[in-house]
Amino acid sequence: MHSRHLAVAFSVLVVLGALPFAITPDTETGSVPFEQTKQTGLPDNVVREAESSDLVIPKAEVYYSQYRYVMGYYGVTSLVAALRTQEPEAFGSPTRIYVSDYAGIDLSLTDDGHLRAPPTAPTKWVRADEAYFVVGSNATIPTRDAAIVPFSTRTDAASFADRYGGEVRRWDATQRASTGRLGRSSADWREVVDQRRDRANATVARAEALRDRPVSVVVGRDAATVADAVEQAPPNTTVRVPSGTHRVDDLRVEKPLTIRGSGANETRLVGDGNGSVITAEAPRTAVADLAITGVGDNRSGRDRSVDVPVNESAWNYDIWKVHGYGDAAVVFDTAGGSLVSSVRMNTTSNGVVSRNSPGTAVTNLSLYGTKRWEDGFIGVVTLGGRAVVQDSEFYGGKVGVYAHESDGAVVRNASMEGMMVGVFDFYGIRTTVLDSSVEDTWNAVYVEHRSYGAVVAGNDLRNSRNGVLVTGQANYVADNVAVHNRNGISVHGQFSTYERNVLANNVRGVRVLSFYPTNTVTENDVLANERPAEIAGFNIQHVWRGNYWEGAPGIDGDGDGRLSRSYRATGAVDGRIGSVDGTPTLARSPAVTFLRELQQVLPGLRSGDIVDARPRASPTRPETVRWVESTYDGVGRHSDDDPWDFRM
Repeated sequence: MHSRHLAVAFSVLVVLGALPFAITPDTETGSVPFEQTKQTGLPDNVVREAESSDLVIPKAEVYYSQYRYVMGYYGVTSLVAALRTQEPEAFGSPTRIYVSDYAGIDLSLTDDGHLRAPPTAPTKWVRADEAYFVVGSNATIPTRDAAIVPFSTRTDAASFADRYGGEVRRWDATQRASTGRLGRSSADWREVVDQRRDRANATVARAEALRDRPVSVVVGRDAATVADAVEQAPPNTTVRVPSGTHRVDDLRVEKPLTIRGSGANETRLVGDGNGSVITAEAPRTAVADLAITGVGDNRSGRDRSVDVPVNESAWNYDIWKVHGYGDAAVVFDTAGGSLVSSVRMNTTSNGVVSRNSPGTAVTNLSLYGTKRWEDGFIGVVTLGGRAVVQDSEFYGGKVGVYAHESDGAVVRNASMEGMMVGVFDFYGIRTTVLDSSVEDTWNAVYVEHRSYGAVVAGNDLRNSRNGVLVTGQANYVADNVAVHNRNGISVHGQFSTYERNVLANNVRGVRVLSFYPTNTVTENDVLANERPAEIAGFNIQHVWRGNYWEGAPGIDGDGDGRLSRSYRATGAVDGRIGSVDGTPTLARSPAVTFLRELQQVLPGLRSGDIVDARPRASPTRPETVRWVESTYDGVGRHSDDDPWDFRM
């Protein structure tokens, strides 16, 4: 297509693009039901817990001049922090702000300082510029150190301050209150990663010490069977299982023991194909240096009568029952500090299930599941307790590692291939995936939207539909290499940081699924993709800074390493540079320049867009980019010769 034809087509796009709407927020618009807002500020699980109790969280609703939705903030503290960090180009200015009104409501504080109100307390709102705020009191809200408590009258605000401390301020002064950030800086995140590495090292070191317990019983010498040996062995000793095949039938371990073979190629424990092979109900139980087969094929506990540690009417009861009570090679039940080390498992259901067993470590595991993901289930399940999975390989099944309601699960130095999801974090907190390789999946790493504080860093993610799909709040996605995926990285969630990722040879380098233009996306290298980026969500502009976009027009005129113009990765012109002839010329045309300037004044003229305000002139990670360019070619998913592939 010639430049002249492109210009005509572009003119049509300009006219059509102006049609959907060009609104100015109604300055007389009142508050709306909070559930109709786009909500942010606190993790979903914190909100859920508060709403199921008598705790209250002060809220705020904000209309912005350049954002089509009403934003809802859990915590006036969250709003104040957000106003300091949000990109003004994405939101514009607040045109009206409403906050909770606690005038006439008998507020009190719990022992933890959380706000509490009578269950019959009404929901009331007051304009922020008409409200009185108590700042610096003893009141707190979950996950934040301080609460800002709003009232419609000075008398009520002063009464609260007399009881619980703090001072009464108007809105202008309240915005200067010390609130911290809703997200972390890059330096803070790097420190978090180091801290989590250190914590994982300590967890593994404690668990690996279980390998060195003194031997008390040797199977075949001191006891006829493994079950007999386990029964005879004193606590805190080792049952030695020599080379050979040893048949077991629902082996139960009810005291701290180490069951250790002569190596995964020498010692084989074979279950009877009905139920789990080993179930440990004692802390600091270890299974090491052997192979396990003969696992039952009941993947889920859905149809079983089991004692789930969650109320049957609770929202998470079915999750625990389904994912925590199927057959497995090894089950840890309230067996914290336990270990699986240098074990090979073949299973059509689950490998390791850890229920309420914090501090469990799985190291050097080789797990072989089903070639068809529909026929298998999960490699390692951790429910309700922190665990470390490292130096392990997973093939097939449905999910490699699944974490639910687990605070601080770590997966590192692992390889996964041929399943639906490599690592799946569901309602987790601070899950960490480091230095791992995941390929041939639907989602290589998936962090569900109710999670927060996740880290996905230093991973190699290939040949999947989605390389990284991290939702939730305050997450960190960095230093990953995503190639030959349908979507390299999906930017989702809120107040998260995406940096130093290399996204190449994907159908889409970046896919934006978030309604919240509050994520920091910087220093990523995007090259050789069919499309550099795609966005979902009409009339939302995401403003990023400092990414390298291969072929982006502009020059580094002043030598600062940045191009002289912004780059619209999803624009009708910029987004086609490199794939359509004539687009570089059109991108520099006066018409395009004028339209961009006009869109900043009249946001109704723009559709959803990704704007890099200061694109890089060269890659952030040049050596990695050169390696990728010399190693990979083509776009999208490729077929390979091994049997471990994900197919719908």
